[in-house]
Amino acid sequence: MTIMAPRRHLLALFTAGVLVLTAPLVARADPTSDAKAMILSTGSALLKVAESNGSASDKQSQLQQLIYTNVDVDAVGRFVLGRYWRIATPKQQQDYMNTFRQLLVYAVTAQASSFQGAQFRVASADQRDLGVVVDTLVNIPGKPEAHVQWVVAPINGRPMIIDILAEGTSLRLTQRNDYAGVISQHSGDIDALIDAMHKQLARFQSQTAG
Repeated sequence: MTIMAPRRHLLALFTAGVLVLTAPLVARADPTSDAKAMILSTGSALLKVAESNGSASDKQSQLQQLIYTNVDVDAVGRFVLGRYWRIATPKQQQDYMNTFRQLLVYAVTAQASSFQGAQFRVASADQRDLGVVVDTLVNIPGKPEAHVQWVVAPINGRPMIIDILAEGTSLRLTQRNDYAGVISQHSGDIDALIDAMHKQLARFQSQTAG
């Protein structure tokens, strides 16, 4: 059995994960300005990683550190599992979250080359109920211009990515629906999803090793 690869979700989080190659930002009085400044830094940081001559392993290591620092990965992971997080056993929760983190890092590393020559522009930022929504335009050679909105919220005193909106659609919600569909197809068996995630991770690892 296979599960739908969260390509849009992971691709967006890849860009979000490469937020800052310098010191982390500290939240100031204006969360809108903080969020906009953090997302603005993504452009140059992304290009540094995407256009570097480092090995896939080196990029993976950099991305892992940056994603874990600047994206609230565990909160996203729990949201994606949805109501099943509450009924999962502690062992299932641990296994799921560990696999989710690894899948994210492997998947976004595979997307790095897609951002070579990209241009990134911040358009505006607005405070909304779910957080600060930062509008950006992403231009990748040979592809249509993409309108991406980043949802930023203060986590432990600093702005962090909690969701991505692509054409108005929440990508973490899309991923939650995908995961819920897999569990539903197996009569509510959370282990079926985790097993499918393990297989997806094994494919990523095999591709990296090759």
